Amino acid sequence: MAPGPQSKLLGPVAGALLVVAACVSAALGFLPGVPLLDGLAPPPAYRWVRPPPELRRNNQAPAALAASVTLTASGSQAADLATSDQQVQLNLPAGAFPPAPEQVALSVTVQPLDPAALPPPPAGIAVQGNAYRIAVAYVPSGATATAVQPVDVILRYPVDATRVILLARGEWQFLPATLQSAALSIAATTRELGVFAAAGAAGLSRPARTPAWAYAAAGLALLAAAVPTLLRRTRPGAGASRAGRVGRR
Repeated sequence: MAPGPQSKLLGPVAGALLVVAACVSAALGFLPGVPLLDGLAPPPAYRWVRPPPELRRNNQAPAALAASVTLTASGSQAADLATSDQQVQLNLPAGAFPPAPEQVALSVTVQPLDPAALPPPPAGIAVQGNAYRIAVAYVPSGATATAVQPVDVILRYPVDATRVILLARGEWQFLPATLQSAALSIAATTRELGVFAAAGAAGLSRPARTPAWAYAAAGLALLAAAVPTLLRRTRPGAGASRAGRVGRR
């Protein structure tokens, strides 16, 4: 049995409504603003030390890290480290930390911190998400290890971040950074360690997006334009009428 006019409309109408719902959801912040083609699923929910009030109910505590890196006569071995929630990653090249007498390893720790408990960031800048204290010490002495080669620090952020800032020697400084917006993360390269944070322009509560009403209006306009066309195509006798007009010419 051939499908009726109403059944032919269901697919296009459902698709148009899905587009409208997805656009509105993204604009309102219900879904992360990540392009659909950048992955099969959005990044997991951000874990806050002190979440915004509307996120407290479902928030999970962020993960810390304590890892050991082998130290040889030529320096530290290469290591790729990450917290279990993947909100902080460290890439240490071979020889990033020099050898030291009677030291056999490096202790690497990452501790999530509440940015509100730290000195305020530079003017016009707001921390996006948690701050993280990253420290490296020699084992067994516990003395602080200083990098002699740049290491990569990758931070995930919850909203919008364009910079990485480092709190060291009592003041914040900006680090060269590469934005990885599809993964909601930002990478910085540094030889100095301390407290790191992803940061963006102050005053942003959610990513800068086209307003929700604009997405809804565009989707409804698309739907309004598509339905009459589909109705004309599926009206009974429309095909026969066109064929008759062609035959009379």
